[in-house]
Amino acid sequence: MTTGTLQNVVVCVPAASATTAQQAACPSVGMQYYVPAQVQAYLLDPAQHNFIDAALGEFDYAYASAIWGLAFSMVVGLYFAAHGIGLTLGMVRRG
Repeated sequence: MTTGTLQNVVVCVPAASATTAQQAACPSVGMQYYVPAQVQAYLLDPAQHNFIDAALGEFDYAYASAIWGLAFSMVVGLYFAAHGIGLTLGMVRRG
């Protein structure tokens, strides 16, 4: 599933001077002139708007902390379980 296409677009880039035709295509601000230039850009498909917004949504710290807490408690629980198994096996081995 593609989210967009690679297309040629015209953008205004800064330049030291500009001709009258170039000034008509791109506005100038003060003494800064802009000239049109053709570049390739990846344009997003409007139909993919919901998927992109979902991926770039706000980070939910409460949910992330709950997941982290669950993972941490599982690691600590597994450590204690393995430690207990190790103590039991050591006791069996020593008699």
